[in-house]
Amino acid sequence: MNRLWKQLAIATNWPILVAVFLLSGVGIISIWADAPAEAMRQGAYLVAALICMALFQAVNYQKIGRFAWAFYVFSCLLILYTVVGAIIGTKNPLPGVSNRNGAYNWIAFGSFTLQPAELMKIAFVLVLARYLRFRSNYRTFMGLLAPFGVALVPIALILKQPDLGTALIFIPALFAMLFVAGAKIKHLLAIVGLGVAMMPLMWFSGQHIIKQDDGTSYVCETCPHLPILRHLPQFVKHYQRERVYAMFSSDPRTNKAAGFQQRLAEIAFGSGGFTGKGMGNIPIGQKVPEGHNDMIFALVGEQFGFFGSAVVLGAYIVLFTAGVEIASTTREPFGRLIALGIVSILAGQTFLNLMVCTKLMPVTGVTLPFISYGGSSLLASFMAAGLLLNVGQNRPLVMAKDAFEFAE
Repeated sequence: MNRLWKQLAIATNWPILVAVFLLSGVGIISIWADAPAEAMRQGAYLVAALICMALFQAVNYQKIGRFAWAFYVFSCLLILYTVVGAIIGTKNPLPGVSNRNGAYNWIAFGSFTLQPAELMKIAFVLVLARYLRFRSNYRTFMGLLAPFGVALVPIALILKQPDLGTALIFIPALFAMLFVAGAKIKHLLAIVGLGVAMMPLMWFSGQHIIKQDDGTSYVCETCPHLPILRHLPQFVKHYQRERVYAMFSSDPRTNKAAGFQQRLAEIAFGSGGFTGKGMGNIPIGQKVPEGHNDMIFALVGEQFGFFGSAVVLGAYIVLFTAGVEIASTTREPFGRLIALGIVSILAGQTFLNLMVCTKLMPVTGVTLPFISYGGSSLLASFMAAGLLLNVGQNRPLVMAKDAFEFAE
């Protein structure tokens, strides 16, 4: 007990703990305002998440790293299980796998459901950090194939569920970890440029098949496409296209269809003004679809206003700043990469959710870390916080040159 207290007393740990508990408290309050029964479940998830954080904080991260590949493979297999369920559909459903809002990204274990992609975020950071720690081959363009392969496997599986929002979160973490590990900027920029050049191809490819509520589908003949690309796979689904168009449309019909969720969330958030309507008072937020999940920041704005939203953003800034401080002062390469990867995952997810909630990006279905309702998301977020605390309190003395220094 004395050892645990000394570990928690480390200066970098307190900002993380305060930020995590503040965000979790705001989450419970906001979920309670929208759905009291779900708030009770979130409280139970929070207890389990605290236990996970304690475990990931107590066992030295070097020992946890020994199981990184096993964790990665296990997470991949769980996601693959849901993908198989998505392929065979409702005709021969796999146990525990079912369609939720058009996606097969959950596995039910009785009354508890698990989203494997949330576990994969932690497994990915551990595996990539373990791969990069003592290598230098990724400083060549061809040497980047292996790290990108580690990322593309889960990304491809998650896209097949489909869950575009979660898949996007892996990309900033991949580039951030490669950059800190010493990959050459010109190689990373070349890959970014290649991705940007392929975006028009991905947007116009395929036949744009529209799926209807009754399960039937048809080819949209009026959708923008290039005949030469119609035989390629359809990368951008029709509903994803509609969400992009909805961001720039003021058409009342669009605001009642594809743009309804974002439009109502925008109204709820703005209605809070500077001081908010008071804790638990969300007359508009209660009408927002998935309000206590993906759009929970709108509920925060309606209850607590600009000042309350600023406190939440400040808590995230404190959390990420503390994580960057841990990464920058950790000379041991594995720990540095873990800390940086965790910050990238959490910051990328937070940024994506807030951009969607404020209608600066199309809807992607990404939760807000520590705040949104969901056991899997909460467990993964607290595992990430536990790893940050772990690296911060176990930074070893390295009698060598700084990690990732290379002679050019």
